[in-house]
Amino acid sequence: MPSQPTILTLGPSTAEVIFYLPTPPVLPPHWHHNQANAITDIIALNGNHWRKIVTIMAKICCRHSDLSANHGAAWKPIRQSLLQDVSPQSFAHRLSCQIQIIPDQLSHATEPLFNPKCWHIVCGKETQQRLGLHTIEHAQTVDPNNKIQRQQTCLLTPYLDYRQYANALIETTRLLIASEDLSLN
Repeated sequence: MPSQPTILTLGPSTAEVIFYLPTPPVLPPHWHHNQANAITDIIALNGNHWRKIVTIMAKICCRHSDLSANHGAAWKPIRQSLLQDVSPQSFAHRLSCQIQIIPDQLSHATEPLFNPKCWHIVCGKETQQRLGLHTIEHAQTVDPNNKIQRQQTCLLTPYLDYRQYANALIETTRLLIASEDLSLN
């Protein structure tokens, strides 16, 4: 009997924001999310595509609005440490982040149960299909163009590419997440 594909998790075991993606990056041998050069290594091995993905993640996880002012000075250092455990010093600047890569043949008898204490950003139609989330019942639309659906702490979003997920949509997502303190739930 073939084994069930497993979900690849990159980042700390506890996170405030989990991004679900369909395709893993190439990782160097002995790679670990807490290494100082973890994101640099991912970008070096995977190119511009993964640079864009982690940049969008950093902008969403940034606690301060600075997407155009100062040319993104607030999110740039966040990108370099995006998957590292959040230290008390950086807690005020960013949300902790994790990536889960959803395999192609993941079988779910029911829809996944998402922890209400963190945000779940399911990126792109392919990932949504793999998780069995074609639509969300009783979902709210988050943006004027109906690109993001929300139910509680789960967001169905476009794939993390600037053609689909422009800065205005990134800022809408960032503001939504920053406006709600899930620790009160």
